[in-house]
Amino acid sequence: MELQSLNVLQWRGTDLPAAFPERAADPETWVIQTCQRRVAVLFGPGAAGALERARQQFPADGALEHLSGAAAYAFLLRCCCGLESKLVAETEIFGQIKQAWRQFCASGGPLVRRLSPWVQQLFQDAKEVRAQFLGNLGSISYGSQVRRLLGEEASTGPTLLVGAGQIAQSVAPWLAGSEVWIWNRTRQRAQELALELAKRSPERPVRVIEAGVEAELAAWREAAQVVVCVPPDPACDAARLAARQARGRGGRIIHLGAGAEGAPPWNNLPEFVSLSELFEMLQSHSEVRRRQLERARSACLEKGLLRNLSAHSSHPHSWEDLAAFHAV
Repeated sequence: MELQSLNVLQWRGTDLPAAFPERAADPETWVIQTCQRRVAVLFGPGAAGALERARQQFPADGALEHLSGAAAYAFLLRCCCGLESKLVAETEIFGQIKQAWRQFCASGGPLVRRLSPWVQQLFQDAKEVRAQFLGNLGSISYGSQVRRLLGEEASTGPTLLVGAGQIAQSVAPWLAGSEVWIWNRTRQRAQELALELAKRSPERPVRVIEAGVEAELAAWREAAQVVVCVPPDPACDAARLAARQARGRGGRIIHLGAGAEGAPPWNNLPEFVSLSELFEMLQSHSEVRRRQLERARSACLEKGLLRNLSAHSSHPHSWEDLAAFHAV
């Protein structure tokens, strides 16, 4: 099936993903949701009805962009390469998109069969673009930036990681220092993350904090630095701030859940860094980096045009290929 049948809806509003309306899964729409965006991918004839259903999965008060054909493919390729992320060229997004595809494949719907050859090609192109244009940019990820911000402070005492979701999972392996403490509202998820860290670095001490409020606040008082990977919560944050101030000593607080508006209870603390501040720090890219990113974006566009021209000659189209693809 030709690339012209590919359609993408992407949200450019300011709503958090958690605010998106929850609706039943549509077998004719592959939805990619990350910590920064929601994208709906459709493919095949008669997509008008599926497009309208997909539009209902987004808020009605923001900018919803519709791309098709080569432009849609180039956009998805830029997403895979981290070129559409606020943290430009970050690496976690590729794994998130692959995981979203694996989950969608489990549905076994007709869209899986139609879309699979193109997704295989998309992932291959993403690897090529990253290797050719982004491979020598250094490590670009939330975790690498958190490690850089903590610096030598990471060795002064335990680092408390608040949360065990997507961002926390990507940051946790980068936390160096004497000990990592993990607190999450659901303790089981914190334990799962701790087990994963133990597999990667058996020599690093990891402690799971009890799920209760008192245990969390005690960790806030005792930890040398804190990395927050949950959204701002005015009620909880007031108690956390009080516990931190009761500590009586400094220590960096990095809040990856606080966006452009920051987190009001914390903004006046000199040791506080919000996610938006982290983005601002990265805007001072060198000219070499800027040129590399521009070349990478151009390569994504060229790949989209190329795939559109060679639709009948460069893709495997059998259902059996899907099993092999799951190993990617």
